[in-house]
Amino acid sequence: MTLPVVLLALSFSTVCGWVLLEARRATEARATEVATSIANSLKAEIARNVDLLDLSLEGVMNNLKLPGLDRLSPEMRQLVLFDYSATARHPTSMFVIDETGRITHDSKKLTPPQHNMSDRDYFQFHRDNEYPGLFISRPLASRITGLSLVAFSRRLSHPDGSFAGVVLTAMLQDHFQAMFKDVSLGPNGTVTLARTDGIVLMRWPFRQDFIGSSIKRAGLFAHFPKASSGHYQSRAVSDGINRLFVYTQVGNSPLIVVVGQSLDDVFAAWWRQALAIGALMVALCAVTVMLAVFLHREFARRSAAERKLTILATIDGLTGLANRRHFNRTLAYEWRRAMRSRAPVALLMIDADHFKTYNDAHGHQAGDRLLQAVAASIAANVKRPSDIGARYGGDEFAVLLPETSLGDAATLAAQIREDLIIRCGADEMQRDHAKLSIGVASLVPGAEKKHRDLIAAADKALYEAKRLGRNRTELAETEAGSLVPDAGAYSDEESEADRMADQERSSIVRI
Repeated sequence: MTLPVVLLALSFSTVCGWVLLEARRATEARATEVATSIANSLKAEIARNVDLLDLSLEGVMNNLKLPGLDRLSPEMRQLVLFDYSATARHPTSMFVIDETGRITHDSKKLTPPQHNMSDRDYFQFHRDNEYPGLFISRPLASRITGLSLVAFSRRLSHPDGSFAGVVLTAMLQDHFQAMFKDVSLGPNGTVTLARTDGIVLMRWPFRQDFIGSSIKRAGLFAHFPKASSGHYQSRAVSDGINRLFVYTQVGNSPLIVVVGQSLDDVFAAWWRQALAIGALMVALCAVTVMLAVFLHREFARRSAAERKLTILATIDGLTGLANRRHFNRTLAYEWRRAMRSRAPVALLMIDADHFKTYNDAHGHQAGDRLLQAVAASIAANVKRPSDIGARYGGDEFAVLLPETSLGDAATLAAQIREDLIIRCGADEMQRDHAKLSIGVASLVPGAEKKHRDLIAAADKALYEAKRLGRNRTELAETEAGSLVPDAGAYSDEESEADRMADQERSSIVRI
């Protein structure tokens, strides 16, 4: 009765949890869709401006190659050279800079400013690289107007390919601010424009200290190398707020637009719904749990009594090993299983040497402690779930080892004897009596063999060990047809039988 009550509570909780989880996923999907739409809109606007600026730069580069340009008057040369500059939106002046960094042509003035630009990052990039494409600079302050801007430049080359200078234009950061500030993403939303190397060109809300910094360690760059657009959740490096980020690359340019929404803002309404449903779930489950607890207590009392009776029926009270009744039942089962799988079954019959003399000389409590030490040595070395150690009677013990050869069983017998010597070494009274006689037998069950034949063989070997002076291990002489085969001699069908027998054995409780 307890189980149906608990299952009812779990089923109800599972259904409510699934509904809440689906609602959360839907909320996240809507937020991702909105942010993706905003990011794509910003990407398209920025891409148009960048393309127009790049087109203007290419026009100047082409015009510089016109024959007779130097023979024109300054006014006419300026008109011819910068005839494409009018197509760009929101540009500053366009400049032609020679290989020394000196401005040679200005799109807005006949007399170029007397400034040297050789220390600018765009100049050094083009000087040191033969990359012919568009380069986008770090955010910088104009030496002519003092305004913050981002420069766009292309390399000029001599006919032999050597560096000839730079053709340059720029876009004011005020343009990006005007574009980003109208985006509605909640009180903790952000819009970031960065280069693909992590340099921030603009962020809204605007933070001057963040402009020009690197966000290479942000979660963005764990995703961007795998896909040019996508979304992820991460803690922002700028302010530590957990956000849902949607990013996309601006065309083929080295620019990325990142739109971030605070997860607290995204899931605010969902949390209110979840708390209301959760409170109802808690109230209903509390009543169910109280009923389940009451039923559990009643059934626990009965189960405890049944477990106690079960243990008393299978465990030897003094040693903690299996009792003889449980041993006999397990031996019969393992014998039948081994007969089907044609696997060997080994048995150790163990006797504490001169135990009666020791018990009479030192008393029953000392004798009990010695028997407990023997049992502890057996338990410490019998480790497989299928193996079982038992008190067979008085000072005699048995160890059943399914699927074990005679040699392996003999090795385990030696380990038990060595363990007992070590275990009793600290007790002066037990030290001289830590001696065991062990008989070992291993048989492959057959139609003509019974499990009592295994007991008889091991018992015969035990008495042979006693006859030969005690404190030793003797191996039973088995018939040739019953010798344990090598491990490699089993066929594939026998291996499959072993596997099925293991599954059957796993349902039996071992002590």
